[in-house]
Amino acid sequence: MIMYMKRIVDLAEGGDEMAAKGNDEQRGVEERNLISVGYKNIMSQRRTAHRTVANGAEQTDKMNAYKETIAKEVFALIEEVIADVVTPFVKGNASTKAATDTEVIVFFKKMEGDYNRYGAEITQGDAREKYKNAALAAYDEAQKKADSLPSTNPIRLGLALNFSVFYYEICEKKVDACDLAKTAFDTAIDHLDTLSEEAYKDSTLIMQLLKDNLTLWTENNADSGDDVMVEEIEN
Repeated sequence: MIMYMKRIVDLAEGGDEMAAKGNDEQRGVEERNLISVGYKNIMSQRRTAHRTVANGAEQTDKMNAYKETIAKEVFALIEEVIADVVTPFVKGNASTKAATDTEVIVFFKKMEGDYNRYGAEITQGDAREKYKNAALAAYDEAQKKADSLPSTNPIRLGLALNFSVFYYEICEKKVDACDLAKTAFDTAIDHLDTLSEEAYKDSTLIMQLLKDNLTLWTENNADSGDDVMVEEIEN
C-alpha cells in the first residue's frame, strides 16, 4: 500500500490535492487517509513488538539486540514519513507546492507529531529529548492552525486527543493533558447538533476517547495497567 501511495505523493502537484474540495472532494481525503493507514499499520507492528520485547521477563543479549533492531526500524520509519510525506505536502519541494488548506496542514503536522512521539516512547536521554521536542513543535504548529477549524472537525479532535496523550505520557504534564482534552470535548459538544449523521459518528467516536482518557486520568488509574487510548484512525 505504501509503495503505491508514495507514487501518489510523487505525482501530486501540491499539498492542497489532499484537501476536501473540488468536483471530487472525497478523493484527496481518501488518498491522505490511505497514506496514513499504510504507515500506521507498519508502525503499529513495530511499536507492539518493541513493547513486548522491552517488557519481557528475561532480557538476554539476543533480546536486547532484537529490541535495538526494532528501534532502528522505528527510527527509519519516522524519517521516511517526515521526509517523504509530511515535508512535500506541508513545506513543498522542487515539484510539489506547499499546502495552503488548513485541514491538510493540520493532518500532516499531527502525523509528524505522532511519529516523533513514537520515537520518544522507545528512547532515553538526549535521543528522547530530540524526539520529544520535535513532536512538541509539530503538535504546537498543528494546534495553532486547528483553532480555525470547526470545534467538531475530526482532524482537530484527533489532534487534541493525541496531543493530550503526548502531554500525559511523554511530557508527564498531567494537568496540561487534562485541560487540553477537556477543552476540546467541551467545545465540541456544544456544536454536535450542526453535524450530518456521518460527521456526527466520526466526531463522537473521538470525543468518546477524549472522555475515556479524562476519566482514566482524573481517577489516577494511569498506573493500573489500563491502556491510554490514542486516536490513530485514518481521519
